[in-house]
Amino acid sequence: MPSVLVTGAGRGIGRAITEHLSARGWEVHATARSAAALAELATLPRVHPIDLDVTDRAAVGALAERLPERLDGVVNNAGIIVNGPLEAVAVDDLAHQLDVNVVAQVAVTQAVLPLLRAAHGRIVFMSSTSGRYAVPGTGAYNASKFALEAVGDALRMELRPWDIRVSLVEPGPIDTGMWGDVEAAHDRMAAGFTPEHRALYAEHLAGTRKLLSTLAKQTSDPAKVAEVVLHALTARRPRRRYLLDASSRAQVAFTSLAPASLTDAVLSAATTSRATRSS
Repeated sequence: MPSVLVTGAGRGIGRAITEHLSARGWEVHATARSAAALAELATLPRVHPIDLDVTDRAAVGALAERLPERLDGVVNNAGIIVNGPLEAVAVDDLAHQLDVNVVAQVAVTQAVLPLLRAAHGRIVFMSSTSGRYAVPGTGAYNASKFALEAVGDALRMELRPWDIRVSLVEPGPIDTGMWGDVEAAHDRMAAGFTPEHRALYAEHLAGTRKLLSTLAKQTSDPAKVAEVVLHALTARRPRRRYLLDASSRAQVAFTSLAPASLTDAVLSAATTSRATRSS
């Protein structure tokens, strides 16, 4: 049976990937942090839970010791989202965003590469359409996904001598638990800003909250992500990048081909409240 490591498997996309691969006969070594998530993962067939904080350098360095001798793939899925105008984002929060979404991904990959090399395994990074274009208010998250795209591209070329294929999966909004709480999460984020920043960015905060509410109604099924990941792990010629749906492809095409002045105007308008601006 093929074996795979999936990070951030306790919920959302990571959980969907774990269940999908498990159901198709893969031995899945699934990492999570909470005891409840680890207990739930243990109930799934062929799933081997691993208690792991991907930012714990010592634990990640010893990760290979907790895995089988043969590893056919790693799915770097663990990630977080730090939102807010960059002026208002605490530097420590920005550093944590990059640590979890970029540095930890590289650390996990480094830890398991000897196992992957022996099996000519695959590497999958969970990126995002947010790694293709930036939006006001998500600059920290965009920065992490832009960096992850570069990591994936570099590794894909560096690992060619060992036939280790590297793919980037770039979903848009996915129907996971975070979207059910998106407005409350936005309000908690804004409450953490100084009164000055809340006043300066009032139009943006109101517009972003409205946009998030709209996006929450347009999310895709996480099963689509899981199917794409399976393709990246098994196809004879996996794609370098996977966009999941027509909407994501259209967004990427628009931001890639339209003049920067136009995309700046469109994205700025989408994240600004007209009602607040006109009051």
